[in-house]
Amino acid sequence: MRQVIKLTLFCLALSPLLFAADYRFVKIDFPNATQTLANGINARGDIVGRYSDTEGVHGFLLRKGVFSTIDFPGASLTAAFALNARGDIAGYFVDANGTDHGFLLSDGKSTQIDYPGASGTWARGINNAGDIVGSHFNAAGIEHAFLLKDGTFRNVHVPGSSCEHVGMAQDNGRVLAGSFCNTTDGMLYGFVRNWQGEFQTINFPGNGLICTGARWINERGDVVGEYSRVKNPDDCLAADKHGYLMREGKFVTIDHRPSRSSRQPARRNQ
Repeated sequence: MRQVIKLTLFCLALSPLLFAADYRFVKIDFPNATQTLANGINARGDIVGRYSDTEGVHGFLLRKGVFSTIDFPGASLTAAFALNARGDIAGYFVDANGTDHGFLLSDGKSTQIDYPGASGTWARGINNAGDIVGSHFNAAGIEHAFLLKDGTFRNVHVPGSSCEHVGMAQDNGRVLAGSFCNTTDGMLYGFVRNWQGEFQTINFPGNGLICTGARWINERGDVVGEYSRVKNPDDCLAADKHGYLMREGKFVTIDHRPSRSSRQPARRNQ
């Protein structure tokens, strides 16, 4: 089983102020799909993600209210993770042999992305300069991060981590956001690598064990991701997740709340 990073956050020297926010949520459902997951959005409001139907798992693009399916040629599974302002899309696919590969879809052309010597590759983010970030897996299934810039792969390693991935890079190609596994306590944290190449850890504030994941950073330095409150580090993937926005060291929780007409009495899990 691959040690895919569950998720984490970012803790600045500033005292974080935690407060709730009220957002307007819009439901996204690919037509006739059994499940739809939105993974990325660009400055024009285009959205990419993946959906499941009776034929398998496919990527999608939602532009101006119109859905388009994304299937890498010959793939058994395709998932789109991110797109830039130009409309270039990055993601990953699984081939007929069960191997994961990253991909870039640009101007209608699909290009396979493979980190040299890796057993699998995922492309997770693409900026407006065309830099691609993501992760690759070694023979043991451990995940490590990369930046693909000007056709050259560059390793990204967080000091003190046993696994990591990068979710997004700013257009300068130096400032990055992602998640890592801490070797000291076994917990998952987010990180931001700044212009000077220094790593800052992101940990959602609160008592107890909190798994935090950083998934995106914009040009202003705002970070979004998700967090989970757990009893032990191994629960990060299965625990209930909450979204967050971190801006200038302050955290905003983002939780979908159903409308009053659709709310049902809470029930304990059986």
